[in-house]
Amino acid sequence: MNNKSVQIIAFVAFVLVAVAALYYGMNEDTNSGNSAEPQGEPRTVHILKYSDYQCPACKAYIPLQEQLEDDYGDLVEIEYRYFPLSGHQFAALAARSVEAARLQGKYEEMHDLVFEHQEEWSRGGAEQHFENYAEQIGLDMEQFRGDVESDEVNRTVESQKAEGERRTVTATPTYFVNGQKLQQNPQSYEQFKSIVELFMYRSN
Repeated sequence: MNNKSVQIIAFVAFVLVAVAALYYGMNEDTNSGNSAEPQGEPRTVHILKYSDYQCPACKAYIPLQEQLEDDYGDLVEIEYRYFPLSGHQFAALAARSVEAARLQGKYEEMHDLVFEHQEEWSRGGAEQHFENYAEQIGLDMEQFRGDVESDEVNRTVESQKAEGERRTVTATPTYFVNGQKLQQNPQSYEQFKSIVELFMYRSN
């Protein structure tokens, strides 16, 4: 047997051993329960969103957030903070209008309408649009108008924005998951879901 034949046999033997080792290792992982599926008891995940009502990206993430709530129920808690950007003409007024609705127990209804009709009021006449939404959800209009212009409501909006700035928020939306700031927003629902499950099943 010449040297070339010996080298070929040795190479084939090496490949067979490597394949066997890989196969054995994969079986060991499967048998020991290692998989991509989440393990252990899930924990509630708190998502904090600094948001601007005139920001198209903030609106675009709403369906992803709703899908998370549909998929995980009470295991996902989503909370909002007002963060009106100075470059958006009506963002602060929108935030004050939603906060004024909150004082009458209609936060979610106003929040949803303001986002739903974002393109409409962003073109102008925002104050009248917000009053129309307030009437639509049955608010006391005299109280609503007073609250929108009140120091109390303005302080709430400004304090939430200041809180965000202290936490290095510079753009919207900015997410904090269980207190940890996401350095980059998820680019799809699957990415968002993966982030949530990472916190939901993490050991510490």
